[in-house]
Order: sequence, then C-alpha cells, then structure tokens
Amino acid sequence: MKELMKQPSSWLPNGIKFNLSDQFRPFSFTEELQIRLEELLEKNKENLLNPDEQAELAGLLELEKIFSFINAKLAS
Repeated sequence: MKELMKQPSSWLPNGIKFNLSDQFRPFSFTEELQIRLEELLEKNKENLLNPDEQAELAGLLELEKIFSFINAKLAS
C-alpha cells in the first residue's frame, strides 16, 4: 500500500533549522529541504507528481503548517 503522507518527523534529523536569532521564525526548513518543497510544488502545478512525491509533498506541507503554528505561538 502506498504511503499517503511521508511522516513529518522523518525530516527531524536533517531537514530542520533552529534559528535562535530569528524571533519570528525560529523553526524552518534547511535550504535543501526548502528547495525540494519548491520543486514538488512546481511539479504539482503541472500534475507531474508520482505517488511517492505526492506523499512527500503532503508531509512537507503538514510540517510547514506545524512550523507556522509553533513560530506564531513563540512570537506572541
């Protein structure tokens, strides 16, 4: 059975930056993971994602939502 979403926790070891100097965005993707997200978004616009890429994109978007929530809470 194909994975519907790559687990966001799978990027914890090497896809996440903690920016102590940025009080509004302390959690973010590494540059490499941000580039990958942008590539997947572009392919998605063109309906060119395979099932594995769809699962990867879903996981990245979920992780992005989590970061937005945490960053907003920390900033307030």
